[in-house]
Amino acid sequence: MMYLVAVFVLCILIFVHELGHFLLAKWNNVGVLAFSIGFGPILWKKQVGETTYSLRIFPLGGFVRMAGDDPRALDPSYSPEESESKPGIEKLDPNEFTEQQRAIIKDRNKWFLLKGFWAKFMIVFAGPGFNFIFAILLAIITVYIYGAAEPVDKPFIGDVVPNHPAEKAGLKAGDLVKSINGKEILTWSELSDTVRKSGGQKMAILIDRQESESATLETLNIEVVAEEDRSGLVNEKERETGDFYRIGIAPKFTKIQVSFAEAATTGTFYVWSLTKQTVIGIKGLILGHISADNIAGPVRIFEEAGRSAKKGLDALFGFMIFLSISLAVLNLIPIPVLDGGHILFFIIEAVKGSPISLRVREVANQVGFVLLVGLMLFAISNDLFR
Repeated sequence: MMYLVAVFVLCILIFVHELGHFLLAKWNNVGVLAFSIGFGPILWKKQVGETTYSLRIFPLGGFVRMAGDDPRALDPSYSPEESESKPGIEKLDPNEFTEQQRAIIKDRNKWFLLKGFWAKFMIVFAGPGFNFIFAILLAIITVYIYGAAEPVDKPFIGDVVPNHPAEKAGLKAGDLVKSINGKEILTWSELSDTVRKSGGQKMAILIDRQESESATLETLNIEVVAEEDRSGLVNEKERETGDFYRIGIAPKFTKIQVSFAEAATTGTFYVWSLTKQTVIGIKGLILGHISADNIAGPVRIFEEAGRSAKKGLDALFGFMIFLSISLAVLNLIPIPVLDGGHILFFIIEAVKGSPISLRVREVANQVGFVLLVGLMLFAISNDLFR
């Protein structure tokens, strides 16, 4: 069940991303030959008009293939139909092209690379852009239906992050913290401050394990050692004072019903805040402020999707919002073969006033492809060791 939920979530986010490319390509009169969710062997396909729609076996991405989107097609000596079978993404068999598709391939007015800068920019940016729009709409709907989250002032543990000190020590969601090293804890702020300033020393945390909010099941004394916060969100003052430790817990929240206008404001602000944190996190990884052990792959995504689904639809929607934003931000990184890399090429060409040479493009794409494969293998190895 967990894997079905994860596949469903990934397919929705991939569909949204590729739909952005597809619709803007159509808007700019670019011929679209293929729209696919997933990679690898085809599970299902259907021809509608000029486009072949397909669902493939590996739901870890997708693609929209446009007429004339291969730089080799601009070489007069190169066959247009062969260019539509370019290596590197998914090959299209020229023998399977319909007459309508063959006509589009030969019509240079329908070619992606022959469009102007802004048309190409909009088509490529639309993928991440639709992911942002989807995240905002889903956030607004979630807040409107389930209410805005307000933290509970008492030191209840609302959630425990997997593979962090709190979980490893045995703390659980719902536990009420009574004291730390003999010091009484009355509010979440006191709990948070005490952990942040612990300096990595062992803490004896006295908790009431709750059967309900008014009934204690048992009282336990649990020893936890906090770890350095390497999320990239630590400010300079905290680094100077050493107040940057964590154990991997989140506060308990209560939901407050709000109007649609308030939901729109809250949802939009939440997506903006999460986008900022995602950018800071990626920057931290690049600069080495955040451990590369935090890079997660498909196995972790599947686990988190299942974990969120068990908590309820609102938690699953929250995970989808996070994943949609992550997909958008990662795709905008200026690495060749990603959307950000294509946009970078368009900008360079606009500045220099001429196309980038085919050789430079090929080398850049090969380097980008190797980087992505290496990153994926590293992420998968992290998942397996985790």
